[in-house]
Amino acid sequence: MSYKRLFLYYVIFLSLIFSSVRAIEPVCKWYGIAPFCFIGNSCPENCWQAAASDRGDGAYCWFSQKNYCCCVKKAIDSIINSLVNSN
Repeated sequence: MSYKRLFLYYVIFLSLIFSSVRAIEPVCKWYGIAPFCFIGNSCPENCWQAAASDRGDGAYCWFSQKNYCCCVKKAIDSIINSLVNSN
C-alpha cells in the first residue's frame, strides 16, 4: 500500500472522528452536583471510580464528594455510534 493511500485513509478516519466530536462520550468524567455532591455522584454500571474530590471539575461540595469515573466501554460505544450515524 502506498504512503499516499495510507495518508488518505488516515485523513478520512480523523475527519469522521472529529466531525462528530460533541457526540462522543468522554472516557472519564466527574459525577456529582455541587454543592450537594451526593446527588448523582455514583459511577454508572460497568465503570470504575478513579478518584474522588470535594472540588472535582469546579464547584465546591458542601456535602459528600464528587467521583471521577472511567467508562471505557461506554466511550467506545459512543465513538462507534457517532461513526455509524454520521453517514
